[in-house]
Amino acid sequence: MTDPKLQAAYDACAREPIHLSGAIQPHGVLLAFAPRSGEIVAASENAGELFATDAQALLGQAIDEWFDSHALELVRASAAASQPGDFPRLAGLVNAGAWGELHYLSVHVRAQLIHVELEPAARDSAEPLDAHAMIARLETGAQAAPFFQAVAEQVRELTGYDRVMVYAFRRDHSGEVVAQALGGELSSYLGLRFPASDIPPQARALYLANRVRVIPDAGYAPVPVRTAAQAAPLDMSFDLLRSVSPIHLEYLRNMGVRASMSISLIVDGRLWGLIACHHPQPRPVGPRERIAADVFGRYVSLLLSTRNLKQIGAAEAAARLHRDRLEQALARAPSPWAALREQSEALLGALGADAAALVAGDGALLAGADFDPAALAPALAWARTHARHAPAGTAERADWNDAGRGPAGLFATPLEAGTGGWLLLLRNEQIEHVRWAGSPDDAYQLDAGRLTIGPRTSFAEWNQTVSGTAEPWSEEDAERAERVRLLLSRHLDAGAQREAEHGEAGGRLVRLDLHGHRRRLLRLANLLTDAADHLDASRRAQLEDAIAAMEAALASPADAERRAAG
Repeated sequence: MTDPKLQAAYDACAREPIHLSGAIQPHGVLLAFAPRSGEIVAASENAGELFATDAQALLGQAIDEWFDSHALELVRASAAASQPGDFPRLAGLVNAGAWGELHYLSVHVRAQLIHVELEPAARDSAEPLDAHAMIARLETGAQAAPFFQAVAEQVRELTGYDRVMVYAFRRDHSGEVVAQALGGELSSYLGLRFPASDIPPQARALYLANRVRVIPDAGYAPVPVRTAAQAAPLDMSFDLLRSVSPIHLEYLRNMGVRASMSISLIVDGRLWGLIACHHPQPRPVGPRERIAADVFGRYVSLLLSTRNLKQIGAAEAAARLHRDRLEQALARAPSPWAALREQSEALLGALGADAAALVAGDGALLAGADFDPAALAPALAWARTHARHAPAGTAERADWNDAGRGPAGLFATPLEAGTGGWLLLLRNEQIEHVRWAGSPDDAYQLDAGRLTIGPRTSFAEWNQTVSGTAEPWSEEDAERAERVRLLLSRHLDAGAQREAEHGEAGGRLVRLDLHGHRRRLLRLANLLTDAADHLDASRRAQLEDAIAAMEAALASPADAERRAAG
């Protein structure tokens, strides 16, 4: 995106406070009140129609005046059980409004206000699929269809949407449709990639916070939300009815989509992807279907998280075996350089790299069959500029080497400050043939008169070959490099300070281990969030025993220290 006006308009779009939309979709009613006083501080314009009054007249009134005792009991019980960041709870079915019509009641707490959302209940609606039945079908059908395809088909059966896609985010926040269940008139997007600008940062943040979002009719007219004179703008991050950005509505219309729904897939506390649903006509999705979609999405997230943990654990175990082999060779060899040349395969395995270079004093080692010595000079030049004070990496060959061939990814870490020594990791180029849904260079249209942007109008397949890039470096890659750096420093350093530096390196390794343990525990905590509803009694008991054993192990050093001090 090179046009300065287009870039400025895109930046303004990315800053749009969509959680403060100040409006709702018209298929329900929103009220927000202060929990202590019960005073209504926000009301959607159509609340006046439901309660046969003016929305402005509701502001400042007590919530108790507008609901019966049964509804109020449900509201307060749901609010009391709500935790910060909780998805809105379906409190139940209540009679509400001047005519006592049946409504679904959803409740959540946000910014010290209780949000109440009412949606008319369709008396003749069929009972939706049970989430646990969906999960059972997913498990039994795992051998019959690829996993993501089975996920898409289950959600299509639940919602009745014509197109259901499993959309996976990449490291650059672009996304790819990895599976699709299709029916009706909508076109296929299977295998197509969408640019990161299609889902800007603030939208991704809301997908992370609010796991299920529904737009029953993209042609709706937003209903304003009135707020009390002294009230701050209403934070609508979690409101089911929150009106979405006009740019997104236009985006859907340009796609030929009239109704949409998304289910967030969250792995390791990050937005892994979405189950995105589209329909060419308006299509409501009731609270019970949303609950089933949420439970099913959490289960899919759990499976993805488990797979991710296994992959990370297996990679770390393999790297540890290579490190142990390397350390044994360094300990018994008369020269560390001889050991490294002999164990170059172990060095690369410990680093997770295709090639590596070690530069220390007058010595240099190039490891990797495809290492081109001509790449060493530009790699060192980039390292001295970008990684002088802290490790740094790039996945783009153009950032550090203009040769147009050879490795693309480079990660550099200084061996020790002031020594001029370097550990350089290199990764091979990965040439990709990308099928885009429309050209990524035309992701937005610029209204030059108002300096605002609108979404693209074409989603026709656009092909591109991407070269000169490698797999990006991860946090785990950086930790593996640091462990190897500390190991090498212990054996390459000589002189009177070697013993002291050996102890310092050992301390750094301990801290690195603790940091790794903390990250693994955070991953397990995130995993437990989605696993809670899927553990039977015996597994919960095993989990409690494991947590108790961990707590006892962590408490032992503190107990020993207290006994020694006493």
